[in-house]
Amino acid sequence: MLTSHYREISEARLPEFLHKGYKERHFFPHDSYYIPKCGPDGLKMAKRMCGIGDPSKLWEVVLYARSPQIDEFPPGLFFDTDLVWHQQDFCKIGHIAFGDVVVNGHAAYGMNYISDLVQRISRHRELKTRIENRFKGWAHMLLNSILNFALESNVPRFYSATADMSLRHTDPKRHVGRELFDRIYDRTVIEHFRVAREGDWWRIDLAENADRIIVPERKREAVKVDKTVCVCHDIERGYGHLGIDAAIAQLADRDADHHLDQMLKIEAEADVRATYNVVGCFFSEVRDRIEGDGHCIAFHSYDHPIETPSLLSMWFGRIAARFRRRTGSSNRHCVPQLDRLREIDYRIKGYRAPQSRITADISDERLCYHNFEWLASSERSLGIKSPAMLNRLARIPIQFDDFDLYRPGGTVSYEDWEQRALALLRRRAFAAFCLHDCYAHLWLPHYAGFLQQVRALGTLKTLNQVASEVILASCM
Repeated sequence: MLTSHYREISEARLPEFLHKGYKERHFFPHDSYYIPKCGPDGLKMAKRMCGIGDPSKLWEVVLYARSPQIDEFPPGLFFDTDLVWHQQDFCKIGHIAFGDVVVNGHAAYGMNYISDLVQRISRHRELKTRIENRFKGWAHMLLNSILNFALESNVPRFYSATADMSLRHTDPKRHVGRELFDRIYDRTVIEHFRVAREGDWWRIDLAENADRIIVPERKREAVKVDKTVCVCHDIERGYGHLGIDAAIAQLADRDADHHLDQMLKIEAEADVRATYNVVGCFFSEVRDRIEGDGHCIAFHSYDHPIETPSLLSMWFGRIAARFRRRTGSSNRHCVPQLDRLREIDYRIKGYRAPQSRITADISDERLCYHNFEWLASSERSLGIKSPAMLNRLARIPIQFDDFDLYRPGGTVSYEDWEQRALALLRRRAFAAFCLHDCYAHLWLPHYAGFLQQVRALGTLKTLNQVASEVILASCM
């Protein structure tokens, strides 16, 4: 049983907000979670805005609306990935907004305040008026939560980014009007708090503003974690054997599409949702089939490199990537794996290390910088036996895979492999395993029966679901 800590502002607290000058239409009951992780673009912005590149100094404050306000909306609205673009719901209903915060020494910095639900609700025009009426005060509620976080962090000063600064550091591809930034980053701040402008920041001395901050109640909730089994697939075609085993690489490339279709068909018939870790260079070719069946999808490197990159080659690669972005060049030589992956998709949450090798290219800092929330690798490489939140990343250990079915010079029979696999799954409260598409000819004929036995051993979850549980359980 895991425990998650949060802060509650109930419906009964409305008079306090009115007494301190808030408009009734801006109030809604809510819970806030203080999560020790980098929010979307958090580390990138911390480097640019604060000169801080240490992930351990970053936090994310996430706001959830409570009943009765959320009860009038369909639950799926809060998990609609087209609407809730940053996907910071962590599988919990009612997600409204989040903010990126840095705590550094005697000060905290608020860099980014976002409500996908409210700011993108025009995609559901039938709900637009009701959502805006219920949650138009999201920035006020979020800022109050963030200031409470600063108070609890025992820092005397909080700095909130001005509209000028936030606009300057916003992706130029986003076409957002100045009025939105003025309202969120300037007027929301100065309307309720005693502030002073210091360059590009609003300085809020917390002692001087203690009478203006509504302090929530500290709460805790049990995060029920059943015996969990995660079915995963490393989808790499022949890339994992290039230069190692030409025969298996050729076989995998030839049969990969057929094997994938069979895996998806068997899982659909068994009502199983798995996690597919896909090599990025052909990600777009298979994504729709995988996500269309409701599976979780993650990255498994860009092209499954066998050699570990040196720090020098990575440095040259980053220079090349910046040059290519500025010039429009199509030369991708030496561009680091994570940079190339984020050009394919910016929102994929998970990364599965090829061959479970934790290389310099996938350091904690680089994974956080590129907005990854979880890392899956072998127990040996991670040094843990169950999922854990460490240094701003959810780490998920993989207990076994199907390599022994292939292992050159000493394969085991499928029957022996299955017997060992099921015995391990029975022993563990948490178990995750990976099956490769390149070895599918060795296990696919038995897969339907194997899945039936696996389903009886625990609750099946995707790695995104496991990461969400771990992240919420890490809240301060």
